[in-house]
Amino acid sequence: MDDKPEPMTNRSALRCLLTFARGHWRIAALQFALAVGGTSLIFVFPGVVRWFIDEIIPQRGTDLIWQAGGLAILAFTLRETLFYFRTRVNCTFEQRMITDLRGQLHRKVELLPLRWFDHQSTGDILTKLADDVPATQRVILEGIEQGLIAVLQILITAVVMLIADTKLALLVLAPTPFIAAGGWIYSRWVSPRATAAREATSALNATLHDTLTGIRQIKSFTAEDMRQEKFLAASHRLKDKQTRLMAAWAFYAPSMTLLGNLGLVLLLMAGSWWCVQGSMTPGQLMQFILLVGFLYEPIARLHGVNQTLLNGLAAAKRVFAILDDETEEDLDSGQALENIRGDIEFRSVSFAYREDKPVLHDISLSAQRHQTIAIVGATGSGKSTLFQLLTRFYDPQSGTITLDGIPLTQISKRSLRQSLAYVTQESFLFAGTVRDNLLLGKTNATDDELWSALRNACAEDFIKRLPKGLDAEVGERGVLLSGGERQRLALARAFLKDAPILLLDEATSSVDVKSEQLIQQALAKLRANRTSLVIAHRLSTITAADAIYVLHQGRVLAHGTHETLLQSCSYYREMAALAFDQGEGSRDSSLNKNA
Repeated sequence: MDDKPEPMTNRSALRCLLTFARGHWRIAALQFALAVGGTSLIFVFPGVVRWFIDEIIPQRGTDLIWQAGGLAILAFTLRETLFYFRTRVNCTFEQRMITDLRGQLHRKVELLPLRWFDHQSTGDILTKLADDVPATQRVILEGIEQGLIAVLQILITAVVMLIADTKLALLVLAPTPFIAAGGWIYSRWVSPRATAAREATSALNATLHDTLTGIRQIKSFTAEDMRQEKFLAASHRLKDKQTRLMAAWAFYAPSMTLLGNLGLVLLLMAGSWWCVQGSMTPGQLMQFILLVGFLYEPIARLHGVNQTLLNGLAAAKRVFAILDDETEEDLDSGQALENIRGDIEFRSVSFAYREDKPVLHDISLSAQRHQTIAIVGATGSGKSTLFQLLTRFYDPQSGTITLDGIPLTQISKRSLRQSLAYVTQESFLFAGTVRDNLLLGKTNATDDELWSALRNACAEDFIKRLPKGLDAEVGERGVLLSGGERQRLALARAFLKDAPILLLDEATSSVDVKSEQLIQQALAKLRANRTSLVIAHRLSTITAADAIYVLHQGRVLAHGTHETLLQSCSYYREMAALAFDQGEGSRDSSLNKNA
């Protein structure tokens, strides 16, 4: 097995995020310029206050009051105007970043191989898309941008203070190294706690997702109490992780504020002493008091920025761990198929989803052009896995699968899958309309083509009975339709796709006898000019096949026609006898005639 990739660190996550943000550098530069302009204007007011106290008031310069007041008002007006534009730019920047990152993450998730999903929780993936992406953007918008502006304000304030009075400035700045050290220690201390809180949030969302999607099973088994216990356990884990995270913040924030206030007290004590001694004017002291506010306000803001950075980087590590995953499917590399005949061959194919649990052993199987090949066997014998390999959702560990003599590994996955119409055992429908779900089969299909496909799948009548016909909503996972109706819509998609190879995995398992008879007639017509592979338990779907392959514990036990297998394979004969005992015999004979 491949070694697991190294876990992403805060530094590598930040580097990935900055690389991603580079594509938006123009709007980021505008945002930063507006922030610098607005920050620079805050130093006008302390100068105006010193002007009032040291010159205008002592000299009774009433003519200067309007000038000084107007200057202060102008500075405040310009600052708030720049803040308005900065907020608008921030919003645009944020939404662009979130939209782009979420789009990239969704695209990446679509392209990851199915083996990746075998080890992922749906709720965890949803959390990464819905919660972690916005949290990641806070690193740029509130973390880096606000952090840079705060640092800029601190530096400018420090320079102004040093120019005004070096001794007093050094006294005021004395606590800042301790504040910086505290921030560094806090980040190292809290980072793993923030990551743990994120993981606990995902676990809670995964539990909630399972409850919502499995609500019918929960009710049918009266398992509400059990699921509630599971949810509360996940909720308590999240509570514990969040409590540990906030306990660290509860200690850090007031400690840093206390250090800042010590600087302010030192300023008042030393400044008052120097004013009494006559080496400093009251206006200078007042200017310094205001400047101290401008110094420690961004320092206090940096405490919150630090918290945002840590939470955002914890989210970024989860997001970029997916984006940096190197197992992405390449849909287009390989040969594009043209003039497909439909000859399929499995040559000594073996496969396992997990190394310690093989599913298929040395499978050899062939289907010639326009043949219908049936695959039967007990549950867990590997029938559906054959389709998973034929569609290249997975690749076998050994052996070769060919289409028209070309190994599947040499064919582009996009071209291969476009040549297949695959009706899965679970007739999945997306939330939306009947039309939306049918158009998966052919995106530019006309209404006439849609109705023709529905007619062939014996679904036209019930769709016409729906209030809005093709535009009727089917509900999440098609919940507003019956199981048989969902299955017929899935078959209609296959008709609409009109692919040269047809894969049917228990395609009539959820329909009644009458619907099955009609669908079998339609499928017989659809199979006439296509290579078809059919998985079924019911003999009604396999007796007319050109060849039947019997699977047992991942191996081909026998193959041949229905009649020859009855004579030569005792296992198949037992399956047939069981089917007759269950009353399928009469249906099989009638459907053989129809086919």
